[in-house]
Amino acid sequence: MGIDEIIELSPYQAEWKKIYEQEKRKLEPVFAEQAVEFAHIGSTSVEGMTAKPIVDILIGLRELHIDERTDRQLVALQYEGMGEAGVPGRIHYRKRIGQKINLQITEWESDIWRDNLLFRAYLRAHPEQAQAYAQAKRNTLASGINTLLKYSDEKSGTIAELLKKAREWAKS
Repeated sequence: MGIDEIIELSPYQAEWKKIYEQEKRKLEPVFAEQAVEFAHIGSTSVEGMTAKPIVDILIGLRELHIDERTDRQLVALQYEGMGEAGVPGRIHYRKRIGQKINLQITEWESDIWRDNLLFRAYLRAHPEQAQAYAQAKRNTLASGINTLLKYSDEKSGTIAELLKKAREWAKS
């Protein structure tokens, strides 16, 4: 299966935090020797935010490398490897059987790691910005854009602007 898929949006679900914690417990033994830190990221990690009902987990590794054993364990947990999926410095896995999960695997403290955590912190600290972002996502879907790649392209400018604001906020 390719990376593109039909997407939908959902109102915030408190269970997303629990799903993250449950999945993290399953993943910790897989990455026991490699992982420095796990983080719940994306819109499902921002309380009250409209999101694709897919829990995003960021995994920071000491060194960005997935060996055959790790890959087999992820496949056994029903994950599908997607390679970089257009983002150099990140390895993407996804689960679409049962609870939908995305794994964003990167080097701990890399730009990808820091940007994801900064973006989350900014949206959590600025609910008005989170709601504006959620509205932009709803508008994109309402315009008829309902596939992942087009949806991601459409909101990339909004994300870039929010990340710029987040960086300015972090400096203050």
